[in-house]
Amino acid sequence: MTTGFTTTHFAPYAEAAARIVAPFVAADLFAGCILVAEKGVPLLRQGFGLADREWNIAHRPSGKFRLGSLTKQFTATAILQLAERGHLALDDRVARHFPEAPASWADVTLFHLLTHTSGIPSYTSLPHFFAQEARRDRTPREIIALTENMPLDFPPGSAFKYNNGAYVILGHIIELLTGQSYETYLRENILDPLGLNDTGYEHVAAILPEHVRGYRFKTGKIENAGFLAMSVPHAAGAIYSTLDDLLAWQRALVAAKPFSPASAALMFKDHGHGYGLGWGIQTQFGRRQFVHAGGINGFSIVVSLYPDDDLFIAVLANIQAAPVQKIASDLAALYFDVGVEKPALVLDAALLADYVGSYRLASGRVLRITQDGPRLFAETGDHARQELRAVDDQTFVGCLIDWELRFAADGVEQAASVVFIRDGAESRGMRED
Repeated sequence: MTTGFTTTHFAPYAEAAARIVAPFVAADLFAGCILVAEKGVPLLRQGFGLADREWNIAHRPSGKFRLGSLTKQFTATAILQLAERGHLALDDRVARHFPEAPASWADVTLFHLLTHTSGIPSYTSLPHFFAQEARRDRTPREIIALTENMPLDFPPGSAFKYNNGAYVILGHIIELLTGQSYETYLRENILDPLGLNDTGYEHVAAILPEHVRGYRFKTGKIENAGFLAMSVPHAAGAIYSTLDDLLAWQRALVAAKPFSPASAALMFKDHGHGYGLGWGIQTQFGRRQFVHAGGINGFSIVVSLYPDDDLFIAVLANIQAAPVQKIASDLAALYFDVGVEKPALVLDAALLADYVGSYRLASGRVLRITQDGPRLFAETGDHARQELRAVDDQTFVGCLIDWELRFAADGVEQAASVVFIRDGAESRGMRED
């Protein structure tokens, strides 16, 4: 496809891209590292703002960031490897490999876990989990126990609900089948063979060279991110990496290096609801897009691949809820020379999951937000369900009715509230579920 920039235009693209990012940095909405690569060759590889605000240390492209939910790509790869080696099949019932599974999970398969269609409640959706429970180390089995006795949200396979708990179950199964820790399995079977030397499982106590510090906004000021025991995200979110390793990782997956071409095809196939295995499968600017976001204490991450153009974008921020998907979309629009009339922003399902729920408005009406993969919907008692269009990572407008919604979210927990604007009247709604 014809693009506005190619590898022969490295400097013009880098300069124009930096101008796009500069207002976000100036407003303290973004600090971090960005990579835009065409056919594996960087067009932009740059740090913006501060990696450590106490020591006034600037970001460098070699900095190590928590990846949050991008960890799911590594977990899905491990499961696909084990399937190829005959240790499991994707349509196996969970109980076959996890005998302690409750009876309510009888029809849940590994495929359901991989595609967020299991119906099992996720531990990260428990009330006050991050404020009260996430500071204590837990084993994967202890994490699973937090929700295993709760009823399913829906029959397995009948709906999509983004689920961190499902990937912890997958991580536990990897450990049961291999007799190794999740971390050791990844190191020996994925990271080392691919030469991903700056990628690994984060441990709070470990000294990690060039480890970026994480921050969050609270009451209008930036402060250090809340503490998180890194055993808690486990196979759903405990991996760290760098720009260069993420580029190498993406290229390895597309080239089917860690597994067979058949497994690569499964990973990048839309299995319904705009989701593959550890990747969102979407369309942006009329082009196929593989994307996944990650939000974890102190960090907001997104990686985006346009496979038909061999364009890869990684935006790594060390500020929770930074508008990384908006920045990534704007950088892609610049590359494709889309211009100011570019199509609506398409967000990853992992981010949208934080907004799903019911909000009680000041009028007493309930605003209900639902999700189908990369699509978000809203309805109230006096208006039927309608689709929302993303303006940025936290702001949406109605596609059919003149609504505007601004979610108050920190990139880690579910949104606590929403500002709902209709016919010029503004109303705040607090989460009810």
